[in-house]
Amino acid sequence: MTFDPCFHVDQTAPSTIMSSYQGRTQKRVLSVLTIEIRCAISTLALIARGKLAQPNDLVDSNIEFADGSVSTIYRETCMRGLETAPHVMLAVRFRLRFIGSSRLGHALFRFESIFNTLLFAAHRGFHSKLWITDRKTDYYRGIYEWEDEKSAIEYAETLRIVLAPWVQRGSFAYRIMNGVSRPDFLEGRLPFPVHEDDRWCSPVRASVDTHPLNGM
Repeated sequence: MTFDPCFHVDQTAPSTIMSSYQGRTQKRVLSVLTIEIRCAISTLALIARGKLAQPNDLVDSNIEFADGSVSTIYRETCMRGLETAPHVMLAVRFRLRFIGSSRLGHALFRFESIFNTLLFAAHRGFHSKLWITDRKTDYYRGIYEWEDEKSAIEYAETLRIVLAPWVQRGSFAYRIMNGVSRPDFLEGRLPFPVHEDDRWCSPVRASVDTHPLNGM
């Protein structure tokens, strides 16, 4: 169920490798910047053509996860008129670095985060995203439907670099799940055992929230 690639450094020549790694990191950041500029332009075109939708059916629903946390869906974004079906679920989480537990700060972030749609909607393979917040732990989650594993991983690794300056160190994580539909995922019907490290992205059940998020 898990996929969380990492960079392994050979300690036999630390100075040489660190210099090489920094060079690759700089090139990767420039590459991601180019990718995201193209994505933003393409997303604006999708919006102009009416290809993006924001359904309200699941907004204000709660999702209980296997780690005991409960999060609320505050937005959904999806593509219209796709001829292909999603085959992969992508779960992402992070905690913002500068806001802390400020209710006003989080309310403002939830409001402005809609502009972040420009940074993902035109990525190859995107189908849908549930925007999720946990007000007790201050973690944000994104639950995506993606067309295939390769494109989901490419997006997740791009997102890792985009979010790096804005999230708490060590709080970003993602998991790729193959062969799971979104309805089954949200109801906790996963066709594989859930490992301890994956409990944060494994729903137990989803239910309609009787106390929706309003502003703060």
